[in-house]
Amino acid sequence: MSARRFEAEIGVPAGTGPLRDQINATDVTGAHVIVAVNLNQLSDVCAALLEARAHAILVEKPGGVDLADMQGLAVRDLQDRIRVAYNRRFLKSTQKAGEIIALDGGPQSIHFEFTELPDRIEALDVHPPEVLANLPYANSSHVFDMAFYLGQAADDLSDVSISGAVRQGSIPWHRDGSRFASCGTIAERSLYTCFADWRSGGNWSVEVTTANRRLRLRPLETLTQQMRETFAVGSVDFDQDPDGLKPGLPDMVTDFIYHGGRQLPSMRAQLARMKIFAQMLCRDH
Repeated sequence: MSARRFEAEIGVPAGTGPLRDQINATDVTGAHVIVAVNLNQLSDVCAALLEARAHAILVEKPGGVDLADMQGLAVRDLQDRIRVAYNRRFLKSTQKAGEIIALDGGPQSIHFEFTELPDRIEALDVHPPEVLANLPYANSSHVFDMAFYLGQAADDLSDVSISGAVRQGSIPWHRDGSRFASCGTIAERSLYTCFADWRSGGNWSVEVTTANRRLRLRPLETLTQQMRETFAVGSVDFDQDPDGLKPGLPDMVTDFIYHGGRQLPSMRAQLARMKIFAQMLCRDH
């Protein structure tokens, strides 16, 4: 979106020119800043804001194009001023599932599927090659984050142990696999499994089992349950987000501004988490 179009549609003037000049023209010392630029510019913008002494930064996930990009940003943010914007933690379905899991005494296992739709992604023709090559971080990490959030894993996933991981296939713009599977444990108290096949049908989903039921979020904005010793699957009622707003966004921004983003991962935690995700994807970059 151009600056002119932004002002016409939003009604707020947008600055133009080199990044550093824009930041220097505005005193951001002590400010809360939301960074929602193109993915391959996220780390540069956040680094400049850190240097300008912004108080807190909410950055679009995953915070950088690849592990090296995230590493460079994490080492600059030793005071954890950056929080990564995983808005699906704040979906009403996620919040309701979390309440039920807590009432049932915690999760016993989690399973998530992060199948992407490559033909649709190609048709959009909006992502540069470096973003497409790292699509699991740029897009699939939403469901990865949501699954381990509901699985009550440590913020940096230091309690996640990978027992096995395998990948097969490729896509012209993603040579690091098109089919993925992994399994392991969380804090030696629960199990995780995950799967994706980008060359077949499927979508994003998360399932969590407790001592009393199986919870399924498929699509992620919905919630169903299957009680123990039954075959029936029923819907779970929960409050809905206001119409016209991106689900989870209002509560996420509120958490960031008024509570320091305490429900969101720091950049250092994000780097550790994406390294775990990389192992599940059988990649090292």
